Amino acid sequence: MAVFTYSTTNNTGRRRPGFIAWLGLGVAAIALAGPGNAFGQTRAEQSTEDIEGARAPLLTPEETILLERITVTAQRGPNELFNVAQNVTILTGEQLDSRAVRDIDDMVRYLPGLSVDRETSLNNPYGQLGSFSIRGVGGNRVQILVDGARVQEQTIYGSRDFADPFNMKAVEIVRGPSSVLWGADALGGVVSFRTRDPQDLLDGSDKPWAGEIKSAYDSFDGSFRKQFTAAASQGDFQMLASFGHLSAHEPRLRNARADGGIWGCPRPASFGCDKLFDADAYAWNALGKLVWTPEDHEFRLTGEFFRRHTEVDQVWDAFAGSSGYASASYPRELDMQRTRLALEHKWTLNTPLLDEIKWQLSYSPQKRDTSGTQTRIFATRTDTYTPVRNYGETFLEADVQLTSRFATGGIAHKLIYGFDGDLTDSSYDGYNIVHRSDTGVTTIQTNQGYNFPEVKTRRADFYIQDEMELLDGRLRITPGVRFATYRIDPTGDTGYKPLPGNEPEVTSNTRLIKKLGLIYELDDSYSAYASYGEGFKMPTSQQMFVSARDPFINGIVLPNPGLKPESVRNYEIGLRGLLDRGSFSAGIFYADYQDFIRGPMNLDPTRPNVWTYDNVEDVRLWGIEIAGEYEFQADWWASAAISYQHGTQRVAGGKKTPFDGAVPLTAVLGLRHFIADWNLEAEVLGTFGAAVTRRASPNAFLPGGYAVFDAYLNWKPRNNLELNAGIQNMFDTRYFRNSLYGYDVTPASAATAGARPLEAQVAPGRTFKLGATLRF
Repeated sequence: MAVFTYSTTNNTGRRRPGFIAWLGLGVAAIALAGPGNAFGQTRAEQSTEDIEGARAPLLTPEETILLERITVTAQRGPNELFNVAQNVTILTGEQLDSRAVRDIDDMVRYLPGLSVDRETSLNNPYGQLGSFSIRGVGGNRVQILVDGARVQEQTIYGSRDFADPFNMKAVEIVRGPSSVLWGADALGGVVSFRTRDPQDLLDGSDKPWAGEIKSAYDSFDGSFRKQFTAAASQGDFQMLASFGHLSAHEPRLRNARADGGIWGCPRPASFGCDKLFDADAYAWNALGKLVWTPEDHEFRLTGEFFRRHTEVDQVWDAFAGSSGYASASYPRELDMQRTRLALEHKWTLNTPLLDEIKWQLSYSPQKRDTSGTQTRIFATRTDTYTPVRNYGETFLEADVQLTSRFATGGIAHKLIYGFDGDLTDSSYDGYNIVHRSDTGVTTIQTNQGYNFPEVKTRRADFYIQDEMELLDGRLRITPGVRFATYRIDPTGDTGYKPLPGNEPEVTSNTRLIKKLGLIYELDDSYSAYASYGEGFKMPTSQQMFVSARDPFINGIVLPNPGLKPESVRNYEIGLRGLLDRGSFSAGIFYADYQDFIRGPMNLDPTRPNVWTYDNVEDVRLWGIEIAGEYEFQADWWASAAISYQHGTQRVAGGKKTPFDGAVPLTAVLGLRHFIADWNLEAEVLGTFGAAVTRRASPNAFLPGGYAVFDAYLNWKPRNNLELNAGIQNMFDTRYFRNSLYGYDVTPASAATAGARPLEAQVAPGRTFKLGATLRF
């Protein structure tokens, strides 16, 4: 039996001895011991139509346990999770609504082994979320898609939070490399958002139209969401229109400490380290779809718009005193936008050689712009300082997918093959506008920030996968390959001025990426699976071409044109069961990453002011993932989801050190009860995190163990009305999540505590949620 070590942190920052929480594995053992299906149905009794169309009557903290759900992303087409040799999570829109999910961090709260980082530095003071981390790998190494279209990369002090889960049909999360089907950047996994279709509202009814109004409130950031959606049907045509709005403020850090603990807090007393800068945020999302379904065809035209605007009052500047000025005011703004226009066509042929053709063409400009004007008061003058940092990517993507079904010698084949490519224009504008009151002169300082040129990227890939059924369907073997090509051209930016001797050049690469999956049904209820997958990730344009002077590190950042692409070989085995009253999945994975990229950092002690990116020689990560649910009594369910990761890294010529991305033992345990007479469902969830004991730096901050409990109520007083309420961290526990790393406890780090306080990473305290959905 595994052990959870629980401890707390006192004002001095030292961990007090904790107690052993055996509860986790005890409930997990119960959840995994008995046979059964989470819905009380056998796999044979539940049709694909039931699974895809009906609202799940139950909620689960880890959807991997619902093996009968249909995945669209994992195999590039509808397939039961039972038939996929990977660990895939599906979160339906109804489940997101039931928990009034606030954002992408809240979305993965009950998925141990997954996390989302929040940036709280002075360079990025907006309190925004960064990107997903899957099995210890995050940032741009996770492919993020919206209806198959890419989301732009993350730059330093950037974000990939360009999708709102509040208005999604489903979110699929594939753990482990998925580069064969989804491209080079799916090194650590895929997060695929699927927007709603008209049929999701019409739901097979005879009504020619349907509507929905829903709203949600979350006390964590005072966010209030409103969404209106309508759908209509006429003959072969269906239409959907949706518009949503969000208003929010800075997150509340109710359990953070103003004095910063042992790290100190060099901020003024009026702005302690338990606060983020005052902020007002507004977001809009709009979605429109037109679907035409003549015989054997389906055409889909989609228009989507997402925008988030954040205004921050940066009342304190850590660098003012050392630079000889006082900061009178510093309002700053962040504007994030993603637009998508897509045309899709599916043609069902049902011929002996070709079953289906699907193609999609999409155009998606995206950008993240920041600006602000600071008033700097010197002894003899007053300056206004306006830094502008804009980054954007515009995608033109094409995807052609063909499906063929045939048999050879008693082997049934489902062949998926096609082309996946895009042209991407990346732009970066970094400059400062400085106006001096004594001279009246305004100066524009170009090539500021982590400066890199505009880049044109071309990806043109061909892929093929063969899903073969043998032994009367009991054995499935799924090999696949992808021929990936990459070309990055930074030479077209005539206005770019690199540091002397660091002119960028064209970079290209090709790879043959392979995968193999096997599933063997031991009987009607149990199956074993094994898989091998490869991944491939080119360096970003910023990593390769950055060329800038950075006053914050008192040095220069140089490009590294010799950076190698990152790659991974991933191995996985597991066992699944789907029976009458429960389900479970248990798997072990091992990932061998080569040429992992880190930085920017100082690599040469003789040149302390020179920073750059480099390749870590290798990262090796292994882990265990277990999930299960069991109906131990009528209308009572127990569930468990457990993840454990252990990793090491080695830099060329150096010794092995722990890999900080590995998340120690974490478990989510749930108990749920459904009262049919009242149409009411109650759920309690406990999250148990083991203390961190391994980090690469001997001075690293090590988060202690924790136990946090949440509760939810979901009530349907009428068929068309649903009310949701929740309490997260009901006992108001102070803790740091065990996925947190990158903070040291040395005096040097204390000196910068005000600019990037550790206290800003304290997990949310007690928060309340409310939600309502009205359908008509």
